[in-house]
This record gives sequence, structure tokens and C-alpha cells, in this order.
Amino acid sequence: MPKRRAVKFLFIAIPLIALAGFIGFRVFKAVKSKEQPAATAGRGGPGGGGPGGGGRTQPVQTDVVTSGKVSEKVELTGSLRAKEQVEVSPKMAGRLVRILVDTGQPVARGALIAEIEDDEILQQVERSKASIAVVEATIAQREAELGNAKAELERKKQLIEAGLLSRIEFDTLEMRRRVAQSQLELAHAQKRQSEAEQRELNIRQSQTRIYSPIAGVVARRLMDTGAMVNSGTPLATIISVSPMIIDAKASERDISRVRRGLPVSVTVDSLPGQRFTGRVMRISPLLDAQTRNGLVEIEIPNRDGMLKGEMFARVELDLGSTRETTLLPRDALVYRGEQPGVYVIESEKAKFVAVQTGLTQEDKVEVVSGLKAGDTVIGRGSNLVKDGDRVRVMGKPGQPGQQGQPGPQGQQGQQGGPPQQQAENQGSPGGKPGGRQAGQPAPPSSQPSQQANQQPGDKPWQKKSSQ
Repeated sequence: MPKRRAVKFLFIAIPLIALAGFIGFRVFKAVKSKEQPAATAGRGGPGGGGPGGGGRTQPVQTDVVTSGKVSEKVELTGSLRAKEQVEVSPKMAGRLVRILVDTGQPVARGALIAEIEDDEILQQVERSKASIAVVEATIAQREAELGNAKAELERKKQLIEAGLLSRIEFDTLEMRRRVAQSQLELAHAQKRQSEAEQRELNIRQSQTRIYSPIAGVVARRLMDTGAMVNSGTPLATIISVSPMIIDAKASERDISRVRRGLPVSVTVDSLPGQRFTGRVMRISPLLDAQTRNGLVEIEIPNRDGMLKGEMFARVELDLGSTRETTLLPRDALVYRGEQPGVYVIESEKAKFVAVQTGLTQEDKVEVVSGLKAGDTVIGRGSNLVKDGDRVRVMGKPGQPGQQGQPGPQGQQGQQGGPPQQQAENQGSPGGKPGGRQAGQPAPPSSQPSQQANQQPGDKPWQKKSSQ
């Protein structure tokens, strides 16, 4: 039974597979036949783009290289940044008991930003005050001892002069005075030491309060109340948003023409329709060794606060001079890798020509070398063309790829009828415009077309006239 089922399945499956293969083959041939006319047209067949065939045909438009004047302008790009940016950090470790600013909040110079716990330092300050008081009491004691030693020494001095006191006793009193004097000086030194410690503690206590070093806006708040911070831990970032700075990179050729104080026009991609003005403030005297670019710093007023840090900006510097040069339409410029160039037409084919470009002004590009005024280049459609492609210039009649139109003598271009039908139309009394009565000589303009559609030796007008 299983063998019979297998045989029955094969008898059913084989015809179905054959039928499916036949249908697929017919579909493939139908698709192939539809694609062949288009391929024939692209190779220069009837109605195609080129009489010689080979390669694809691209419709293009041409432009002419002209000469004109360009304004000396330099276009740069860069990112906006704040002129001043500071990360506010404490000088001592401790716990934050208060943070008084938040992101986006304006702050003045010297405004209180945060406070760190200072209970321990306050106790040390009190202890320092007590130490100073003890030292001051010691100083008073030492001053009294010194005064007593001086008075006693004066009394004994009179006795020595009277010869009633030995010299040894006098030297002992003198030594006691010197000791009292040195102890007083030591007490004064201890007082100065205690006062210095107190000033240090006062400084440490003042450092528990963190103030803003600049006027600006809080860009970020990085800590919250209750956090433990160390010395140097950033608490907040404060930036000065007016003016803003653009760090633009200028090429070696352009930076030599930029001058400090030049006015600039700035546009920002994120603010379409807005234009800002500024000035060149600083020019780096050192170029990058790898790129040969130099840094140009531009300041832009930002009174309304519309400009933000890290926005991408385009800068245009007007150098204030014009010169005569060769101009190429912008649509004609193409790039092969990093090499700029254009396509010209030679023998109905596109050929890439490398050029060296200069300034860009509206829809024109300066050509430094590679082209001259009056040269014809491929304009619109150049980005679709490859080197060696056949091209067809659009908008000019008589170019390859256009079908023939009915002629003035009733002849049809590439769609002429059979020779017999042409003979009948020529001999009929009421023929089409451009037809001929019997016995009339054939017009010279129609002879090539008629002879192209007749067999060698056939002369229908001679037969018609003989009748």
C-alpha cells in the first residue's frame, strides 16, 4: 500500500512540476521581450540616443563657463561656545547642607551657590579664641614679672654704687630681668601663633560657603543637598552666554587674508531665517601641523539668549574687495572622490575634466584652473553621468533619440510604408498633400526617402507615366 501511494503521488507531482516550469519559462520570456526594446533604445537602436550604439544614454542640459567678478569672501564653519565657562567646586570636603541654584538660573558674580556643614570648624574657632585669651593672660603675667625685675634691679643698682651690695648679687638680678623679658616675648609669639590659627580656621569656615566666580547662567547642577563632596568635586557649571564665541578653522590660504576686527555674518542651522553679526577677535599665529588650518575666534553678541553652546554655525567674512575670474555654474560641479571636476561632451560622450575651485558665490563657483570662459559643460544631470556615458542634450531638436516628423511632401521619417502603398498614394488624383500627379517629376527632397523604401530597379513613376 505505501508503494502504491508513492507511485500515485509521483504521477500527480511530475505533471504539476512540469506545468509550473513551463509557466515560469513563458513569464521569463515575456519579461525579457519587454525589456529588450528599452535596452535597444539605450544602445542607439531605433529611437535611441546614439547612432553608434554601446553604453547607456543620459539626458542632460549644458551650461557655459563665463567670466565675472567675485567678492572676496571667506566661508568658515564652527561650533558656538560660551566665552567663559567655570565649574564651581569646593576647596574642602564635607556634607552639602544647602545648594541654592538650579539649571538655567541666572547668577551674579559673587552670589552664594552652596554651603557645606561647618559645625566642627566652628568648635575649632571657639577653641582658638580660648587659646588666645590664655596667651593674653600669660602676657600680662610676664609683663608684671618683668616690671618687678626691672624695679628690683634699679634698687640694687643704687646699693652697688654705695658699695653695700656685691657684684654677684647684681648680676643675678640682671639675669632674672632678662628671663622675664624673654618669657614676655615668648608669650607674645604664642599669641601671634594662636591668632594665625584662628585666621586659618576663619578661612576654612568661609570656604564652607561656595560663591559664583562669574556672572552668567547655571548650565548644569551636578550635586544635591546632603551629598558628601571632596575638595575639587564639581557642584555646578556656570557659563557666560553673552557674547558667544565661534572657534572656526580657516585654511592656510584663507587665514592669511583674515584680519582682526573684520565684521562677519553668521547663520545657525538650528535657527533658520535668523542672521547674526559679529567680529573677528583673535587669530591664532600657529597652524595645525596635520591639516594646515588655523583657529579664528569670532565673538557674537547674544543679548536675547537665542544662541546656545555647541550649535553649528556658518560664518561668512567679507574681505571688502572684488576681482575678475572664471565662473562655473554650481550645478555643473561634481566630485570624483575628493577631486572636483566637470563633465564635457566629446563625440556625444561625457568626459570628466578635473578643475581647481576657489570661492563660492550664490549659484556660481570660481574656477582657478582647468576651464576657461566660453567652455561648454554638462550642467543639470551631471550627477547622474559617468565617464564615457553617451549623453543626449535636452531641448535641442535634431539630436539623436528623437523620432522623425512628417515631411512637407508627405513622406514619413523612419516610419515609411511599403513601396506599393507609396506608389498608389503618389498616383492617386486626390492623394495626400505633397503627392504628385502622373507624369510629374519626383521632387528632389522626396527621392531619397522613396528610394530607401523601394527595391533596386523599381521605378513606379515611370510605369505610371507609360500607362
